[in-house]
Amino acid sequence: MAARDRFTSGIECPNCGQKGVLHMSEDDHPYMRNPHREVDEIEGEFTTFVSKGVDVAVTCIKCNANFAY
Repeated sequence: MAARDRFTSGIECPNCGQKGVLHMSEDDHPYMRNPHREVDEIEGEFTTFVSKGVDVAVTCIKCNANFAY
């Protein structure tokens, strides 16, 4: 099983300015093609979807704006 790196990142909705925090993790082996990024926890009124194991799509619940992280 691969080890996981964990990190935290602040996010802000470009439409309404709501702020939140994403707590994420991903595989830490540099030879892997896909780090299998996952959102472990969300602070704020947001939902997320990880596509292709790397890109994080964020939706603001407050104003329904979509943006990428």
